[in-house]
Amino acid sequence: MSTNNYTPCSAQQSEDLKFFEERLKDSLSTIAPPARRWKVVFLLIVTWVGYCLWSWWHVFEYGKDNIVTSILQDPLLVLSLLVLIGLLLAGAHHRSRAPSIVAGRVRQVLKDYNMSIDDVGRLILLPSKPPSTNGR
Repeated sequence: MSTNNYTPCSAQQSEDLKFFEERLKDSLSTIAPPARRWKVVFLLIVTWVGYCLWSWWHVFEYGKDNIVTSILQDPLLVLSLLVLIGLLLAGAHHRSRAPSIVAGRVRQVLKDYNMSIDDVGRLILLPSKPPSTNGR
């Protein structure tokens, strides 16, 4: 009697797992370059907004101006905020995290089959859980 919790798999099952792993790697690697571009765009826009806010902050006179009217008088700040809001409404914050979202959802599904994946898409075979005994 073996103390190993692993069950041997056939050659066909092994090939299927290898094919699934390769397909998963391909899918995640295809999603990664656009996600990197979205991260760069998002970082540039956030930096632009930060710079515009910093420059507005040094011009703002406390007590004389209303904050809202002062912001609306700075066209670069208004434009940068509108672009940032547009990116958020377009879902750039989700597109930049697409590979990790997909990997997380695949991990949830594979958990039922005692498998997981790493961030690149390589399969991780987990030890099978022993059947629970409730004392019956």
